[in-house]
Amino acid sequence: MVAVDLGSDKIYVYDVTDAGKLNEISVLSTKAGYGPRHLTFSPDGNFAYLAGELSSQISTLKYDSMTGSFEILQTLKTIPANWTKHNGAAAIKSSSDGNYIYVSNRGYNSLAVFKVQADHQLQLIQQISTEGDFPRDFALDPSEKFIVCANQNTDNVTLYSRDNQTGRLTCLQKDVTVPEGVCVCFTDLA
Repeated sequence: MVAVDLGSDKIYVYDVTDAGKLNEISVLSTKAGYGPRHLTFSPDGNFAYLAGELSSQISTLKYDSMTGSFEILQTLKTIPANWTKHNGAAAIKSSSDGNYIYVSNRGYNSLAVFKVQADHQLQLIQQISTEGDFPRDFALDPSEKFIVCANQNTDNVTLYSRDNQTGRLTCLQKDVTVPEGVCVCFTDLA
């Protein structure tokens, strides 16, 4: 089990015993003020991508399943270098093929789109407006042809089409009213 602790700037890895007890296996310390918020693993489980809320950064981590430890390989900004107002990176999601990573930015109010390179390092390929304020969460639909993003402070949801080949997004609709949306989840109603 992996626990991300924003306040301590650490990631904890635990083993869960048959009795349900946690045994600490390893701890990764990020730079002070990084503010780890969420992480997502690559499909093979050998890499993870970590969103830093307080630093507005994303890091590529190598995971060693034999030792239960992480190593930081790369850290990039999720916002432009010239953005000086408040921002907090929030949700992080991966395409099921592991080729694209998406991060929401609260303040810069955007989704950052990253291409996963052959060495698992990231390349920023797009910044797209969420067409609202404080994008708290977003999700890829089951087909991964669409992304829905909830803007908490403007009470709206934005719908994007997603190019499965390039990972890039195009805004389709931005005026769906959802009061204080904080979570996006697709369900099967059949």
